[in-house]
Parts: sequence; structure tokens; C-alpha cells
Amino acid sequence: MSSFVQQLKYPFSQEARHTSQKYARDLGALADLLDLPENFYLIEAAEKRVFSALTFEEIELPNIRDEKEVLIYPTARLIVEEIANPQLRARQAEAESKSVNKQLANEDDQFTMDLCKSSFSWDVESMGGLTERAKLPIQIKTYDMKIRFENFLEVAPDFHAEEWKLVNRFVDNGWTLIRRRELNRLISGRFKQIVLLGRLDIPRLPQRLTEAVQRIETEIKGHIRQSEPFKIDGQINSAFPPCIQKMYDNSVSGQVNLSHVARFALAAFLLRIGMSEDDVNKVFGHSPDKNNRLIEYQVEHIASKRSMTSEVQGYFPTGCKKLQTNNLCPVYAGTTYDPLCQYILNPLGFYSTRAWEISKNITNHSWYAQKKDKKQFF
Repeated sequence: MSSFVQQLKYPFSQEARHTSQKYARDLGALADLLDLPENFYLIEAAEKRVFSALTFEEIELPNIRDEKEVLIYPTARLIVEEIANPQLRARQAEAESKSVNKQLANEDDQFTMDLCKSSFSWDVESMGGLTERAKLPIQIKTYDMKIRFENFLEVAPDFHAEEWKLVNRFVDNGWTLIRRRELNRLISGRFKQIVLLGRLDIPRLPQRLTEAVQRIETEIKGHIRQSEPFKIDGQINSAFPPCIQKMYDNSVSGQVNLSHVARFALAAFLLRIGMSEDDVNKVFGHSPDKNNRLIEYQVEHIASKRSMTSEVQGYFPTGCKKLQTNNLCPVYAGTTYDPLCQYILNPLGFYSTRAWEISKNITNHSWYAQKKDKKQFF
């Protein structure tokens, strides 16, 4: 890596990890180092980094005083893991990922490919210069690089757009063709996974770091919604189809950014069964990338759609086939099962039938095969 500044830009890099270990071989040693007055500035910078993530602000690179500034990132991780708030962790992962994606836009191709190899053991190769690519078939001329498909699949399933599905990519002899901006997204997405899914064994924290933790905990009360989202009646909740239940749980957990298709499907469904716009807004108010004004606008748009064929206002909920195409049907994916799903083509059909069963205390579902025609096969 060409400079120490780049270690600060990419704290997941092999070089940044080596520099960190030079000063603190493990988290216990880091805690001891942070207890020294000459290193208090590292705690201050780490606290500022976490606060930026909490408030959806951009993470700023530290002012370089010495090599030890590479310890700011792991110190920020210590603060968040000590607090153990899933929504704060999700915001930290989102902020760190966005910072890396922005920095990568200014790097050259060779540096970026080397970073992939040294940090993640990814195999990425150039498709050649403009002259070489001009000789390629027209449909693949715009691709700058290629990555091994198994490396692509480490991150791409986390992205929701159709273009990230492997079936929609050009694949040749195990290589997936990508554009440079897509490689940047894959790298930042992998870093997001590291922050979101990694867990640290927290040592005993020094007093100064404990005080930083306490200040962030105080700030959380004003920036992360503590009130419970709309409480769905247990009877109504048990009538949710598996797809809606999964999207609802993911949304209120505050740890997952739902795709556009998932947000639309969930909002349209909840509005159609009678939930108010304000309560639907609360369901989406926990997302790591939340934008309250955008959420309110989207929910209002979905709720205000007028139909020429129905007296009911609002968009009709997304059907089963589209949910399956967008990997939003857990039954189709094989991760859960409900026999009713075979007999409906829209989550609303499931909901109305299951709610009727609940109201009549019907627990034996064998009547489906006798009274209904199968519409789907899993």
C-alpha cells in the first residue's frame, strides 16, 4: 500500500491490520494503550467517528499525527460493541462502508485489485485497456474487470438490485464481468459485512474509554428510536404470510436495509389491511439508512394511489411471483413452509384466509386440498 493515509482509508486492509498489531497485539493490549494520557486523543477521535455514524454524518479521515491513528477504527469498534445496540452497529457498518466506497473512487485500478487480493484473497483481473476492449463483443465492452464468481457471491446477494443477481451477469469460465464502480461496491459491501457480523471479545475498558461509551449511550436516546413500533395484535400478526412476517421483522429490527421492492410490498400490504400511514412510517423508522422525509413521501405515495376499478385507495400489494423473483419469498427459497402458500397468488389472499381460520379456531389445514385449487408448487 503506497502510503499510511491509505491505511487510514481502508482499516480492513492487511497493512492497516499489521500496523495496528505493531502497537496493540490484541484488544486487551489496545485497552491498556488507551489508558495512557498521551493516547487519549485516539479515544476522542474514535468517539467522534461513532457519533458520525450515529447521526448519519460522513466519517472524516483523522488528522495525521502519527502511525497510531490507525487504532482509531478498532477503538470505535470497541465503543459500539461495548454498547451492544444492534441499530448502532448497523449504522456504524453503513457509515464505514460508505466512507470506503467514496475513497475507492479516487484510487487507480491496480491499487484496487491489489487491495482485493491482500485483504480478502479475491481474484480480480483487468479486461484490458480501451484498445483491447474494443475488440470484444459489443455487449461486454463496457466491463473493466472480471472477478471470480465465488468472490462475487460473497457479497452480491446482500444487494437488492436485479443487476447483482448472478443469472443477470456475464459469466465466462468462472469469471464474472464487472465494472470498476461495481468492484468498489463489492469491496465496501464486504467491509460492511465485517463490521455488521463481526463480534469482539471486549476486555475491561479504561476509565476514559468508559466515559466515551457512556456519552454515546446518552446520545443514542436522542437519535435512535426507543419506542416500540406499531404493535400488531397477536391474532392479526399470526395471520401474516411468511414473506410479510420476515420483511416486517427485518424492518423493525433496525439491522437490515430492505430493498425497494420489499419496502413497497410491506408498505402496500400493511396499508391495505388497515394500518395508518403514521404507523407504517414507524415500521420503517428503524432502518440503518433511514431518511424520515423520504419514508413519509413513499408511504404517502403508496397510500394515495387511486384505482379506476376499486373503491379501495392505495396500491395493491405485490404478488407472489414478483416476490419470488426478487428473493423475498422464504417458502420459495426453502427456508420455511406453510401449506396455505400453495393455494394463493398474493399475500393478501393468505392473510384473509388465515385470519378467517383464526377467527373460527380452525387449526387443521387439510381442508385446503378439498376446497381450494393449488396455484403454486414448491
